[in-house]
Amino acid sequence: MKRALIPSTESPGQRLKIAVLIRRFVTTGGAERYAVEVARRLAVKHDVHVFAQEWELDGNENIVFHEIPKFFTKPRFLNQLIFSYFTRRAVDESFDIVHTHERVTSFDVLTVHCHCFRSILTERGGFWGQMWTWLSVSISPRKMAYLWLEKRQFSHHQERMLVAVSENIKRDVQTYYPLPDEYFGIAYPGVDLVRIENTEDENRRKILRTELGLGEDDVVILFVGTEFKRKGLDALLQGFARLDRSDMKLIIAGGGEQKDYIKMASGLNIEQDVIFLGLVKEMTEIYVISDIYVLPTLCDPAGMAPLEAMSLGVPTIMSSSEFAGISEHITDEALILADPRNASEIADAISKLMNEELRMELSEKGCKFVKNFTWQRTTEDTLSIYFKVLELKKLN
Repeated sequence: MKRALIPSTESPGQRLKIAVLIRRFVTTGGAERYAVEVARRLAVKHDVHVFAQEWELDGNENIVFHEIPKFFTKPRFLNQLIFSYFTRRAVDESFDIVHTHERVTSFDVLTVHCHCFRSILTERGGFWGQMWTWLSVSISPRKMAYLWLEKRQFSHHQERMLVAVSENIKRDVQTYYPLPDEYFGIAYPGVDLVRIENTEDENRRKILRTELGLGEDDVVILFVGTEFKRKGLDALLQGFARLDRSDMKLIIAGGGEQKDYIKMASGLNIEQDVIFLGLVKEMTEIYVISDIYVLPTLCDPAGMAPLEAMSLGVPTIMSSSEFAGISEHITDEALILADPRNASEIADAISKLMNEELRMELSEKGCKFVKNFTWQRTTEDTLSIYFKVLELKKLN
């Protein structure tokens, strides 16, 4: 499978000065992790300056940090407006490219990580549903602020480009804002294959399983997500409850409303077979001890977790491309859920993967599949868009 790239106009040896705008430059969270992985690789050959309210970096990359004021965390929309205002003042004209991962008004390149705010507002159907939605907008400073920022971001500008993290996201933006195809580039998230190559250790797998109270022969099913409801945990728990769970465990990794879902697991009488780990900063070892990864997401523009699972040889079940952007490229490398809200369909998919031969087949196919999705490739796609923008600036 080949992924299309915008032809690069890069000059040999050309070094760029790049401003990266992200409120939290950390490795937890989808957009944040994406920004960190790309910025780190850009910094190898270019001058990267990160404008953030908080940051952490465990490597030795030569990145310059600029602190943007953070007067409060909530309400989030006010912090978003403050971040937009202060980054506009802090970033001067010495930068070749201003690349934002946040809702701001001043930039050259914007990576779009999620669906439009307008698409969320239009979920309520029918005439009266829409009337109520837009009435609620008129009396909500938060909704009005987000709509204003979004309109500023997605207004056509001759010297800008948008980077969508999947075709799914690109289509969503174009549904609500009349932007041409050439205004977009695509840069999917990736995996770090260099780090992953050093994870195979059968003894470590046994030790970790023992620490978590898992049997050596248990089939371990893994769910990863920080927003349990949006990621489809409700239907997964219901589907898991329908299975014969002898020698089977479900691990839930991620920060979410644990109390509600622990209560749900208890109500389904499966609490003895479900392990809630909470937020896990380093997921590699959890993937290594897992036999099946399940993501029945209801909305995931371009999930990184399924790529990471497949890269480590974990057979994967995920939602169709209607719900998950990364599924756009799946043929037979994973089992696809047509309707991730259907608990019976989830149970059937897990039952299929009780077949060890099928698990081995998907493991091999998944490992090959993710070789097309590396952070280095994401960085190259992003750089191609930078040089396209620089060419547009010359023309205008």
